[in-house]
Amino acid sequence: MEFQAIYLDPPYDLSRTHRYSAVLDGPEFKDTWDGDEYSIWLDRLVTACKSVLAKDGTLFLHMSAEQSLVPEMILYKHFSKVEKIFWQKAHGKNTVKNKCGAVVDIIFMASSNKRKFNLVYIPLDGYYFENSYKQKDERGFYALGAIKHDKTRKGHFYTVTHPDTGETYDVPYGWRFPEEEMQRMISEDRIHFPKLKGATLYKKLYKHESKGKPLSNLWDDVHYITRTDQDQRFYPTQKPFKLLRRIIAISTDPGDWVLDPVAGSGTTGAAALSLGRNAYMIDINKDAEPIIQERLGKARDDGIIPIEDDVNNDNSKKKSKKSKKAKSDPNQSTLSGFTADSGTSGSSDSEEPSKEMTSDESDADEQPSS
Repeated sequence: MEFQAIYLDPPYDLSRTHRYSAVLDGPEFKDTWDGDEYSIWLDRLVTACKSVLAKDGTLFLHMSAEQSLVPEMILYKHFSKVEKIFWQKAHGKNTVKNKCGAVVDIIFMASSNKRKFNLVYIPLDGYYFENSYKQKDERGFYALGAIKHDKTRKGHFYTVTHPDTGETYDVPYGWRFPEEEMQRMISEDRIHFPKLKGATLYKKLYKHESKGKPLSNLWDDVHYITRTDQDQRFYPTQKPFKLLRRIIAISTDPGDWVLDPVAGSGTTGAAALSLGRNAYMIDINKDAEPIIQERLGKARDDGIIPIEDDVNNDNSKKKSKKSKKAKSDPNQSTLSGFTADSGTSGSSDSEEPSKEMTSDESDADEQPSS
């Protein structure tokens, strides 16, 4: 079996025990290591993961910015392409005194030079969204989008003629798209011709057609989990559902397989099922198994939720109002198996991970996942 995406949120080598609560009973795990024990363990885990990663697949490794050196060195040892996503998980901390507040995690994206990638959009800034669409025509309100290149790039050179007045427009560094596309947009009334003589042309960006803003490598719109019903916390160091949905959406297609060998709360699996992907979860912490099984069951019941639903959903303020969802296709969105302490259970007709994956994970020296 090969996996299109693998997500790792391993222990961070913080020399502490992570607990669900300081006063309540709940799952916990130790993150204590001696000498180079941690780097050896992580290197073996990455090696095992790469052996079951599809050729155009992506391995994501989630790490605190402060502890990112060792994981980065290990990833460069195994992959030709390593990129970073910077997740601003919080806006600030009022409790720090002797250091800067740690508000950023790094999510490494490791792959070959040729990988599957899907562009995802995020919500526009609220002020921009409400105040930029000032122009209006019969189609609706629109903002102005640049269609000419600046001096740093060479574009397409041709003359544009106003269809009504005959006025012509040329630009020194070329237009951003070919003449055929320009003529199509003019015929569809999607080019803004200015009233002022000599002013430049713009593309009409309609408010009702906005997909949002193309995703960058700085993610500051997904907030860390709090103890609310909106994104309920089940496990120490659990990551937001919306964060995992985004990771899976950019790297996989419906029906693809997603692996999390340090699954913890099972957020990766729940997010995968919500997008119509298949999920395989592994964790050696027995406390994690009932949590994962419950979350995957709920994800199946909730059905498939398009990633577009996240664009207009502010997780920090309100629950999105979702329309009635289709149930997950059992052939595309099922739990294929669950491994805990080398014991496997799941659907009897599903394939198992490779022997290398299973043996490496079971030799992890009792280091549970995060």
